Amino acid sequence: MITKIKNKAKAMTPFKKVTAIVLVLVLLSTITAYAADSAGYYVELDDGVNKTTVYTKAESADEIIKEAGIEVSALDVLDLSAFAPGEDSKITIKRSKFVGVNDGRGTVYFTFDGSVAGAIKAADVEVGENDLVNYDSATQVSDGMIISVARAFPVVVRYHGKHINLEMAVGTVADALKKAGVTLGKDDVLSHDLSEVVSTGMVIFVDEVIYKEKTETKNIPFDKTTKKSDKFTIGTTKVTTKGVDGEKEITYKQKYVNGELIDTVVLSEKVTKKPVTQVTSVGTKKIKPVRAKGEPISANASVKLDKNGVPVNYTRIVSGSSTAYYGGGTTASGRPAKVGNVAVDPRVIPYGTPLYIIATDGTVYGYAIAADTGGFVYNGTNTVVDVYLDTYNECVQWGRKTVNVYVLG
Repeated sequence: MITKIKNKAKAMTPFKKVTAIVLVLVLLSTITAYAADSAGYYVELDDGVNKTTVYTKAESADEIIKEAGIEVSALDVLDLSAFAPGEDSKITIKRSKFVGVNDGRGTVYFTFDGSVAGAIKAADVEVGENDLVNYDSATQVSDGMIISVARAFPVVVRYHGKHINLEMAVGTVADALKKAGVTLGKDDVLSHDLSEVVSTGMVIFVDEVIYKEKTETKNIPFDKTTKKSDKFTIGTTKVTTKGVDGEKEITYKQKYVNGELIDTVVLSEKVTKKPVTQVTSVGTKKIKPVRAKGEPISANASVKLDKNGVPVNYTRIVSGSSTAYYGGGTTASGRPAKVGNVAVDPRVIPYGTPLYIIATDGTVYGYAIAADTGGFVYNGTNTVVDVYLDTYNECVQWGRKTVNVYVLG
């Protein structure tokens, strides 16, 4: 049985053979057609924001982009450097951005894709060393971006009298000082607030202001006054109290700006030595008339005398005590010490003044010239003249006399 079945299975009629061949051919044709329909490739599409991969049989980039449903404007740029039709590859879509570049004079608008530096260059705008751009140069532009170039303007920092010229596009006074390398000291005074925004042509003053105290001693000039005195005869004036300057201590507050003295204010004054008022006594004592007795010790025929032996012409009379001296030599005025040249107080009777001297007891010294300074000037006595005599004995005989000294015209 089994053998027969096997043999029976092997035996096929011609009709059955033809049918089997047809079925095989149909199957092969179907497989071949399916293989031909499946011959596509993969393409990655990158527009900088989204990445999409499509399986396609299209040959052109435009068809592939359309199949992917991606919209591309006329301003966009296709980068096909990595695209190969029929092979797995990549299409890059560079989206053009609408940007503006403002250089202070106006804004230029255009489409561009790239960096801020590239956009500035494309707009034909030059950026100076101190100009300021509102974006970093390497930043990629975005749609609607406005790139602003702030132009630098001059700013001056006047530091301790020295000018420092700057160029700044934006910033505050504090920024300007930092750019100028200025650090404020404890004595510095700033002309503007640190937070104030700088502007073109601004001059920022940084002055060093120092206050110092100074003390100095100054003279206080003495005053002068006169008083009447019956100790002296009419026409006689004499300084009876010598004037002495006083002293005062003055303390000042001084203001120095950048090392230069600008202002001085008196803080205090203190008298350390009071001045002494100079007193000049004016004589009120009437002169007693005298009568000359005997011949003058020093004669001069040119002097006219009245019947009492008193000069007719004179400008004033100085009355007071008189002593005598001898010894020769030279007087303070340079004249020789001799009879006729007498010693006086040159502040009362100047050197060279012609005189006529008569003692109240009638003794006549006679004509004389004020030639020397009497020692009485320094001891404060009421002496008005020291007459010169030749000998010691003559001086002793003269002694001390009250005399009228007639100052001749």
